Amino acid sequence: MEPLHGERVEDDESLAERTVRAAIRAYRLHPFDAVDASVIAEVAGIPLETVDRLFPTWDALLLVTYDRWTQLRGTRRKSLPSCTIEQVRLTLAEDVADPGLVRVLAGVITVASSQTRFAELFRKRYEEYVEQLTVGLQRDFDNGVEESCIPAYQAATQLLAVFEGLQIQMLVRPHIDVLVEFNRSMDTLRQGWKQHDVPSWDLDEVPVRV
Repeated sequence: MEPLHGERVEDDESLAERTVRAAIRAYRLHPFDAVDASVIAEVAGIPLETVDRLFPTWDALLLVTYDRWTQLRGTRRKSLPSCTIEQVRLTLAEDVADPGLVRVLAGVITVASSQTRFAELFRKRYEEYVEQLTVGLQRDFDNGVEESCIPAYQAATQLLAVFEGLQIQMLVRPHIDVLVEFNRSMDTLRQGWKQHDVPSWDLDEVPVRV
């Protein structure tokens, strides 16, 4: 009986991998809200009951698909980016070529902002990415690749705002060249990072002439 158990585990692992790959393909073919377990089962060529058994909850399958898809980012790059901004730009270029992932990223924001038990897991993924950007920018600041008068975590928040904003515009304003706009935004952002904050005047301390 032990070998049969081992074969069952191996079969389930293979089927789970097949299901996740089918989910990625399904999201590439269909709008986010049009994909469900039955669509994925059809793309995978397996019974719906098998998908439900391997992934009893929809959020579980979505989380695994999200993780696998984001891990594939950058795996086909021929050279390493020279800085964090270039890395984000390369990621945006890959998203332009693979908009299904962006639809998933936009879709999971709803889950992350909810009160479901998977919301915290999606928020954790988000915070991990912010941390990656922060570490990367801090390294760039330390090495003199970028100049900044603000903390790396603040710069990371601004960089992510531009990145995600252009991702959304890519979906709803397909005529926009988001890579050109990214370059322009980075010129502006870099200039802003170099500027020291000007202290605001305390009007209570200014003498009034009469």
